[in-house]
Amino acid sequence: MISQLTCLCFLAGAGITQVYAEESCPYPSSIKFVNGYFQATNGRTQWKSREVDLPDFANSFIGALFTPSNGKERENGLLDRCVYRMGNGKIVALQYDRPGQPTTMSLTSSLHWELAVDPLKLDVYVCLDSQPDNCAFTVEI
Repeated sequence: MISQLTCLCFLAGAGITQVYAEESCPYPSSIKFVNGYFQATNGRTQWKSREVDLPDFANSFIGALFTPSNGKERENGLLDRCVYRMGNGKIVALQYDRPGQPTTMSLTSSLHWELAVDPLKLDVYVCLDSQPDNCAFTVEI
């Protein structure tokens, strides 16, 4: 009886506990051109570019941009984009794409992000490491 009650309490608590998953920008080799968009799947996460004219391949990862929700805090915000240089030299940005699901992101477990100010004088964090895994972030799912 006690073990059944313990299991029931554990399952009830698990239903209201927030779950966090560490994510990162996709590697260039995983980016594909599909129906006018560059797309990638990284774990359970979809990434998608804006519509583009010509197919190409992602040659290298340039970096990523994180926009905090409040001031300079790293605990709550949005990974705005992952940026890549394509084979033809053009730049393409992929955005985190989980339709219909509210997303909370943080940089609490990554040290590769540096505070910067964008052209509109807003605080942002940039990761300019050449390895997408080093531009990791945490997603509340």
